[in-house]
Amino acid sequence: MSVVPVHHHLVRAAAARPEALALVAPRMSYGELDRRTSALAAAFRARGVSPGDRVAICLPKSNDYVLAIFAALKARAVYVPIDATQPVSRQAAIIRDAEPALLVGEAEPLARIGVEVPATIRAEELAALSEGGTPGALDDARPEELAILLFTSGSTGVPKGVQISFENLHTFVAWAKSEMELRPDDVFSQHAGFHFDLSTFDLFAAVASGAAIWVVSDAEQKSPAALGAGLERHGVTVWYSVPSILSLMLAAGVIREPAAGRLRYVLFAGEVFPIKHLRALHALLSPDVGLYNLYGPTETNVCTWYRVGELDAARATPVPIGRVLSGCEAWIEDEAGARVEGPEAFGELMIRGPCTTPGYWRRSGYDNEANHRERIHATGDLVSLEDGEYLYRGRKDRMVKLNGFRVELGEVEAALARHPAVREVAVLAVSGESESRLHVFYAGEPWSVLAMKQHAAAHLPRYMIPHAIERLDALPKNANGKIDLLALKART
Repeated sequence: MSVVPVHHHLVRAAAARPEALALVAPRMSYGELDRRTSALAAAFRARGVSPGDRVAICLPKSNDYVLAIFAALKARAVYVPIDATQPVSRQAAIIRDAEPALLVGEAEPLARIGVEVPATIRAEELAALSEGGTPGALDDARPEELAILLFTSGSTGVPKGVQISFENLHTFVAWAKSEMELRPDDVFSQHAGFHFDLSTFDLFAAVASGAAIWVVSDAEQKSPAALGAGLERHGVTVWYSVPSILSLMLAAGVIREPAAGRLRYVLFAGEVFPIKHLRALHALLSPDVGLYNLYGPTETNVCTWYRVGELDAARATPVPIGRVLSGCEAWIEDEAGARVEGPEAFGELMIRGPCTTPGYWRRSGYDNEANHRERIHATGDLVSLEDGEYLYRGRKDRMVKLNGFRVELGEVEAALARHPAVREVAVLAVSGESESRLHVFYAGEPWSVLAMKQHAAAHLPRYMIPHAIERLDALPKNANGKIDLLALKART
């Protein structure tokens, strides 16, 4: 497979159509983006950045963040995206672990982080440093070279760096280009934070298509009104986000004509999309819109995909995560680590191929280390098969035993989410004096314990019926927009 480093797409798009729009707010052409990022890459090298070094970026979401990312790649460095809205202690932990040669950020936050790095560039300097550049040249970046060091906390809350290579990115971008008819006249919404793996589609598939990008600001990210206004103002044709954002937009009624009529692709990933909300979205969109469920942990980026069809609107359960990307392999292993096949197969999803990470940054002795040497990732996600498609059944680490029965918390959540009173829901197993019990957290209309149990009894066996329920205005979210189970656990 011939691997195209993602920044080469920028250079090629700028050479082919220099006046074409690359960034929409404020407007910047591909020619200008190419020249500015080349100038900034030269400034990075002048500050001591060498190939393979890390460049940490801690900026508010803006076009400047895009400039810094492509400048780092053009300097043959590894970019380390940091969420500027997260706690300073976590930013500092990431910087200490990554040991960047350069840190790009705003002056005051940089001072608060308090970690010594060899060089810094303040956000206020970026405009001047990116002036006077010339069109970029194609370098010799190798497929195995790292492009991104993406820190994710997982279930432990301790940041660990997932190493993402040019080959990993190319595998996903090449699949997107072959599966979807992405065009230069498309406008991509760049909703996810750059520290979240969803951002790699918004940024690199767009540039590989010569399309324009709307970088959704931090202030706009969680405001349905702002998102709806942006859909309309920028003429977005390709949308990608976590389901909870789409659910918020649906509830606020901001996905509507004429903006909805311009959408050509709507993609979601990162968590289960409650079927009632997906059904409502499907009903709003034209039958021609490509509606995709994308799946994959950060360690594989997207590794399976499913295109939602007309018949899925009648489902009572979430849609499948689908089939594996071309060139990759997937299979199911049971608790003993043996492969299981056939229509009754159930177990952990395993992924092998060029989508799989080369491992974690400066980590050894972790559970997946031997797998990663073989380009295999044990996802920790439980799946079964439905007509040859993988169906997500919950996290391996969220399977609990209650009175001797195995209970998948995701299955309980999916059943409760079917009730009209429930907008979003999370179920935790809480240890009691003699046994664990299931505790429901939800956002939505008032719902009594009795009504919840009656609904659960209609869809679940008796041993899976929760014991307690707590209503919140909204469930807490982590930096990636997913339900924060650690925060909910702290409430029990």
